[in-house]
Amino acid sequence: MKSKIVVPALSVALVALFGLVAKGCETMQGGPVRSTDEFREHVRATTRAGEDVFHALSPAPSGLPWASQEGSPSCVDDFGFDGTGVTRDEPSFTWDLDFASDTDFREAVASLRSVWREDGRTVEEIENGIATTVDDGIRVTLHLGYYDGEPELRAEGSCMRYRDEYGDEYDYMFDDNGDGTVDEHERPT
Repeated sequence: MKSKIVVPALSVALVALFGLVAKGCETMQGGPVRSTDEFREHVRATTRAGEDVFHALSPAPSGLPWASQEGSPSCVDDFGFDGTGVTRDEPSFTWDLDFASDTDFREAVASLRSVWREDGRTVEEIENGIATTVDDGIRVTLHLGYYDGEPELRAEGSCMRYRDEYGDEYDYMFDDNGDGTVDEHERPT
């Protein structure tokens, strides 16, 4: 009688364990493989997140929001899971900020901290600034740069695996401004 209950229970537990292991492997692999269009939208969402914060800064920095794209050494296929035609990238953009004074920067940090908390976001205190995670897992940071000590805004999307569709000319590494297209002036010569 006891074996009639134990054997099916063990079978269910084994199937559940296999499912969890498979999900874990998919996560280790960088998640599901998506389309180039889905990745392109992720790049745009990352850029929009940074631009939204740029426009919310008070006092505002001078100049227009112009993003600089950066590569990410943490988004790589270390174990060789990605098949032919599958690539992975992690959109990351930085805006150099020009505040009138150090006091303006500190006021902008305090103001943004308040806005994020009012929005119900968790604000992480980091060295020389603050950070939070916004929609779609995009991490936004306002801080003094690590190397030059100048104010900067940074938006980092999550690592995404995607299939480079045949004939699609989009290459994230050439999309300097994060608008989801490789413009004529961004194309390599």
